[in-house]
Amino acid sequence: MTEVRTPPARVLIIEDDTTTLQFFEQMLVEQGYIVRAVSTVEAGITEADAHRPDAVVLDLHLPVTDGLECLRRLRAVAHTRPMPVAILTGDYFMDDDVARELQQLGAKIHFKPVWEDDLHRIVQGLVTRSDRHH
Repeated sequence: MTEVRTPPARVLIIEDDTTTLQFFEQMLVEQGYIVRAVSTVEAGITEADAHRPDAVVLDLHLPVTDGLECLRRLRAVAHTRPMPVAILTGDYFMDDDVARELQQLGAKIHFKPVWEDDLHRIVQGLVTRSDRHH
């Protein structure tokens, strides 16, 4: 009997801090994920549209367009709407309305700093929720 292997999950990271972006990318690649890493919302939307990741790790505070607006845009398009998204933020005093909208849009909020074990657990939880198993 031939074993059917699930291909590695595809993860999109949208993070404007270069050091954090490289750290997250390296950690996820080492854990066997296929990773796309970008530093702007525009690039993230393009990547999500073109490559249909199984999970999105999204920084809340980004230049020009923030993570909340990015999430709104992902949810506005049928093929990116179901993508599981984790919002990462160092903003421990997040506005209640922002937190509520992020949750209503289906994102899980995680606070920085995020270490290797945290990142693995976050992404594994997202991938488990994705529709890649259909």
